[in-house]
This record gives sequence, C-alpha cells and structure tokens, in this order.
Amino acid sequence: MLQFYFKKPLHDVLSRLLLRTFPGIDKVWLIAEDKDTDNFNLYEANQENHKAQLVNKVEVKNNNYLNSKNFYRWTSLNETPLTADKETQKQFNIFDEYKNRILHLYIPPVDDQFMMFYIFFNDQQALTGARTDSRLSTEHKELVAHTIYHLLTYECERHNSDNQVAQRISTMQQRMTAVQQNSDQSTFIEAWINDFLNEEAKTNGANIRISKEAINYLANQLFTPSQLKQILEEAIAWLSNFGPSYGDLTIEETHVVKPSQESQTIPANDYRHDGKYNRTFELLEKLEAAGQRVVQNGLRLTGVNVGQAWEPPISAPAITDALRKHNQKIQTLARLYPDRWQVMRTQFKPLQNVLESQGDSLLDEVQSA
Repeated sequence: MLQFYFKKPLHDVLSRLLLRTFPGIDKVWLIAEDKDTDNFNLYEANQENHKAQLVNKVEVKNNNYLNSKNFYRWTSLNETPLTADKETQKQFNIFDEYKNRILHLYIPPVDDQFMMFYIFFNDQQALTGARTDSRLSTEHKELVAHTIYHLLTYECERHNSDNQVAQRISTMQQRMTAVQQNSDQSTFIEAWINDFLNEEAKTNGANIRISKEAINYLANQLFTPSQLKQILEEAIAWLSNFGPSYGDLTIEETHVVKPSQESQTIPANDYRHDGKYNRTFELLEKLEAAGQRVVQNGLRLTGVNVGQAWEPPISAPAITDALRKHNQKIQTLARLYPDRWQVMRTQFKPLQNVLESQGDSLLDEVQSA
C-alpha cells in the first residue's frame, strides 16, 4: 500500500531504520506507550521481520529511565524487561553471549511519544563485518551508542515535523475546498442570472445587464431560484419605468431587495405613531434589516456584525449610542408595534436591555403618543 512515510507508526519506522542501517543488529525491542490504555507495549523487530510485532505488555519502572546526561548504556540480557518471567529466562539462555552487547537507549519524548529501546547486537558480525574481530570495544560501544542515539532523535524530530506539515496541509486543503465551493456557487448563480436576463432581454426588447456587486450580493444570500427570479423581475420592472429612457438597463446592488426586507415595509397610512417618532422608527427598521442580514449569513448577532451589515456600515458604539438616545421612544414604538422587529427583540442584547428598562416614564410616553 502506498503511504506517506510519516503516516506509519513511529516505532515501526525506527525499528526498520535500525535493522537496515546496522547489519550487526540482530533484533530490536522497543517499548512504547499505548495511548489508548496508558500501558506500555513491548514490540520486537528482527532481521527476518523488520515490521515491529507486539510481544508483551510490560511495566516501566523508574530505574528504566535514563537521565538527561546519559540517555544510553550497554547492558546484558538479565537486565531487560522480560527477565522477570522465568520461562522467558530459560528461553533466552542460549543468548548468554549477548552479555553487554545490548544497547539500552531512551529517546526523550517527541510529540509526547515515550520510547525506549533494547538493541541486540549479534556476536558473529557486530558492526565491523564477519571477517574481522567482532568484539565491540569500549570505544566502539561509545561511538555506536552515540551514533544510534542521534540518528533516532533526528528521525523522531523529522517524523514530528512531517506530521505538523501534514496537519497544516490538511487545514489548507479544507480552506481551499471551502473557497472552491463558494466559488462554484457564485459561478453557478452568475450563469443562472445571465441566462435569465438574456431571456428577459428578448421579451423586453432591451439589453439587460447586472453589476458584479449585485451578483456577489445575490450569491451570498440563501435565495431559491423562484426568489431570485422574483427579485430580478422587480428590478427590471423598476428600471423599465424609472430608469434611463435609452441604452442598456443595468441592475445594481441597490436594486436587489430581499423579500424579508420588503415585507417589513409599512404603507404611510398604516403608521400608528406620531411624526416625532419617525426617526426612531427608521432606526429600528434599519436595525432589524441589518440583523436579518447577519442571521442569513450565519453570523452571531453582535454589535460589530450588525454594524458591518448596516447600510452604510457603522460602528458598534454608534449603535449603542443611538439606542441610548432613543431609549424612551423605542419603548413606546415597541408597545405600538408588538409584531415588528422580532429578530432584534429576541436575539440582540442591546435592544433587549432597552426594552427591559421600561418604567413609569414609559406609561407617560404611551399616554401622550
């Protein structure tokens, strides 16, 4: 199976590396933490099978840790974890020649992975080849231990670095996929709109265009095809009657009106408040329209998001200040129009705070309205 090198288990990678790099190694015992159970597993890999196989679950005692000044030492078979088992001792009696030919090595945790090695060197070949003296001198052992230790720590660091790169690549791919999906949606909507306008142009006998801003606006809304058709038909009807008397008809962003915004419009003769409340009424209308844009875009109803959705955009403190200045009139209008501004009444905390502060002054305001 084709697989990235860093996707393979680290203990398997290190065991293979040791066996392939050093022909004098007979086998490798590797103790690694089982993250699922918080136990320690002992794996074995040898020259016949480079893939590390689980041998046993073992306990790691404090005296098995090597200090920071000496991460490795040479040891014998009776000091390895499995010697606590008498049967295992008998099984390995034939390896008495391994005495002081086992490198006990501890790798400082990389990415929270604990690993400890027992590396068995054979007596026939060692490191210098079958035709030479295979005895490992003290100088040889120090050099071998130092080399293997730094080789393994470098491989661990590289493995960890590759994993971090892979995670960042995965995050980047998710972002690119999201952008591609949005791009595909915009491309589809733009094609659909242009086809629709071409058909309308034939019917109306005039060229009908749409600005990029209007397309971007429509592409970012959750409109169904029937809603898009209604919006475009209304824009064309308005331009045909109130637009330029000659030349192309161009639909701008201001001509594209959401049905939810349109439903909020009240005829002038349906006003139930005195003219002195008109500015406050308009403030609440704009607040509700901005809030609906925020909700439809899947964002939280915060002062910052509402301010950005305002037309034109304003700051969050400006919204707070306007609500404070119109405090009593807002309370009055809320009583006169109990069915209006429902999004902001129920979800926008600054407006809720104003409505919850009603008192005697509100009663006086309602009676005089």
